[in-house]
Amino acid sequence: MQLDSLINKGVVLVNPSQQEPAKTIVVVGVARGGTSIIAGSLSHLGVFMGNACDPVYEDTRLSLAFEKKTKEKYESVIAGYNQQHDTWAWKRPSTLHELTRIAKKLRNPHFIFVFRDLLSVANRNKISMKLGVVGGLEAALDDYKKVLRFLKKSTYPALLVSSEKAVKHKQEFVNALIDFSALTPTQSQVDKAISFITPDPSEYLKVSRIDRANGWIDEQKLQTGHLFGWAYQAHNKKTIELSIYINNVLVKTLPASNFYADFKGKVHPTGECGFSVNLIELGAKPSDLIEVKAKDDDVTVCGIDVDLNGLKTWLIPGQVQKQVKPRGVVNLALLQKGLLRGWAVSHRHDLYARVGIYINGNKYAEIPASILRKTLITADIHPTGECGYEFNLKQFNVKPDDELEVKLEDSEVVLYSRKKMFPNLSSWSAKAPSNNKGKQ
Repeated sequence: MQLDSLINKGVVLVNPSQQEPAKTIVVVGVARGGTSIIAGSLSHLGVFMGNACDPVYEDTRLSLAFEKKTKEKYESVIAGYNQQHDTWAWKRPSTLHELTRIAKKLRNPHFIFVFRDLLSVANRNKISMKLGVVGGLEAALDDYKKVLRFLKKSTYPALLVSSEKAVKHKQEFVNALIDFSALTPTQSQVDKAISFITPDPSEYLKVSRIDRANGWIDEQKLQTGHLFGWAYQAHNKKTIELSIYINNVLVKTLPASNFYADFKGKVHPTGECGFSVNLIELGAKPSDLIEVKAKDDDVTVCGIDVDLNGLKTWLIPGQVQKQVKPRGVVNLALLQKGLLRGWAVSHRHDLYARVGIYINGNKYAEIPASILRKTLITADIHPTGECGYEFNLKQFNVKPDDELEVKLEDSEVVLYSRKKMFPNLSSWSAKAPSNNKGKQ
């Protein structure tokens, strides 16, 4: 007997998965019990999660409809998701209170039940929600009893996961998710799911706090040395006192209480949440470490990360580079000939996008998108047109049926991802298809 078979890896299949391709995956667990690890892993494996995003991965649209806190009907959202996706997933800790109702509404429900050490759950609620530990232990135990009562009566496919073991045995956990959900992810997606799993993700620790502060800064004004934005207590929208640090030294405190009409209603009920700081007067340089924290807090305000992207000197307003959304394309017609060609832009037009090329899950090359493409100037894609890239796959013995992923480094933008580029091609095409109307 191999010793590995005796190791408890924390994943148990209770009811086997159905063979039907269409299914809905429901991630269930107590609040702050590890459900975000499972939901985030599913998202990285390519499963549609509604409007869920890092770091909590909760679909607020479906969840608010389920809890009748919006005009949208729960059934209507489900019907839309079913029409657009064979497999999709939903995570919301409150679902454990109505599992039977949920099971009847969803198409071929597959449940993933997440378990965590009771003291860890209670202590996380103490840290994040300011609740008592003993009361937290009792509440978590009651919630887990609801899960067990459902499991005893249910015949729905179910996977039981220990969140602590999932962090320790990442590969086995991700493999179990793939098998249970019948997924076919790329190697890159598998790698992302594995790297996503960490014991104490910093962003989650910040946003899961009931006393956290939310904020925003104007990135264009920031380049001129003007720290301008808004901030408030996330839970109750109350005014917060801000502390400005330069190179870990406290240099200024001020309330985020200035009134700005643009913030009223859209950002804050009264609009009295603004702040303005002249960094130049404080002696700050763009290369300095600049942090904005709530007074007496150890972490920066959620949403306020001062990143000046290598700016060497403060700019005057006319020099400010507008922030743009990183994006790009791959010329699919030329790709069939073994030529990877396209264009890509980074978050600023004065910085070349860096295009990462991954073959069969491994990073093969990284090239700047700096080739002049005059047509992109007239198309209003880039002011100088210097955003093209080109890489000859044939010269590096890449085959048409190899896995290829092309993405913008330092961003989540994937330009192209296929498990096999052209599985029906034994060799690269000699001639591009006739619908190739122009070079990119």
